[in-house]
Amino acid sequence: MAKILVVGEVLMDFIEVDRELYAASIGGAPFNVGTNLARLGDKVTFIGQVGNDFFGEEVYDFVKKLENFDSKIETLNECNTTVALNAEDPNTHQRKFSFVRNNTADYKFNSDTLSNLDLSDFDLIHIGSLFLSKDESLPIIEEFLTKAKNEGKKISFDVNFRSDIFESVNEAISRYQKFIEMADFVKFSDEELKVFSLSEDKLLEMSKGKVIVVTNGSKGSMLYINGKIYMHNAYRVKVFDTVGAGDSFYSGFLHTYLNSDKHDDNEYINSLKFGNACGALTCNKYGALSAYESEKEVLKFINRREKRKVAFNI
Repeated sequence: MAKILVVGEVLMDFIEVDRELYAASIGGAPFNVGTNLARLGDKVTFIGQVGNDFFGEEVYDFVKKLENFDSKIETLNECNTTVALNAEDPNTHQRKFSFVRNNTADYKFNSDTLSNLDLSDFDLIHIGSLFLSKDESLPIIEEFLTKAKNEGKKISFDVNFRSDIFESVNEAISRYQKFIEMADFVKFSDEELKVFSLSEDKLLEMSKGKVIVVTNGSKGSMLYINGKIYMHNAYRVKVFDTVGAGDSFYSGFLHTYLNSDKHDDNEYINSLKFGNACGALTCNKYGALSAYESEKEVLKFINRREKRKVAFNI
């Protein structure tokens, strides 16, 4: 099993079920990635913060039930737990986020916790991106990642761009750039490629020194690596909720990639396939963390779909 350190936000998602009803669910992109990796069998250590409130207690109760998950979540007495409101735009039918982040805990990292952490046992360090909007957290994370790079550690960065937490897109791009450059693994969505003006040629050039994955909704996913492109179609499922689907995909991709003994064309495709299956299962249920409990469940889903393809000669 891979050993992965995850650093980033854990929060409460309020997901629109219909125009007058929202359902609460624990979330936060890096927390989703870490939880799913643990469920798939990897050993995860998670560093994040919650407030001294009911939502923080909910998070603590949740992580107590997780296996393969070493929680280093701190409670900040003077803060609230961050809240993310998620609703569907009635015109475009795209999911839109709005964050309640006034004196909240997600970005207030303890520099001592990070600087004193022994990184020797980790195969990968994965970080989220919401901290980028706050000046007080930027130097702490940058110093931590510089230390990690100096120790030869691989860095994974989920772009997870949310426009409403920045004053402007240009400000966001300037803050993101340094962390994209530092990372060895980077995940984009197809919409984020437009925000950062990344053409296929630019991605191919970047991939000569990085592993780059791109989620493309119902069209599937792409991997850019060693100057080449690999693609895998999405699995068709009944979609109840897309929140956390990209995080779930990335967990599945990282799990397969990091636990592979060899990296070749077949393994690259397998990593995308497994990631797509994780994402599809997440779309098939409400909430970011309700889709599967083990690698076995995901493999069972893939095997059923493969048998169906053979039966219908697809």
